[in-house]
Amino acid sequence: MTNNITQITAPRVPIVDPKTGLVSREWFRFFNAIYEQLGAGTGAASGTFTTTDSKTVTVVNGIITGIV
Repeated sequence: MTNNITQITAPRVPIVDPKTGLVSREWFRFFNAIYEQLGAGTGAASGTFTTTDSKTVTVVNGIITGIV
């Protein structure tokens, strides 16, 4: 597992890039860091995690299922 210290993206950055219609680079890096930390899709991890800005991220079998 890599030691990736990517922090949650600022709320001012849209998840979808309005120019391309794809996930923005900043959010992709954040979601990818979580994916890698949780076992890269091996089904090794599930749980609820709290971010530094008090958002709750729910993960089931390494897949983000909700952000509140």
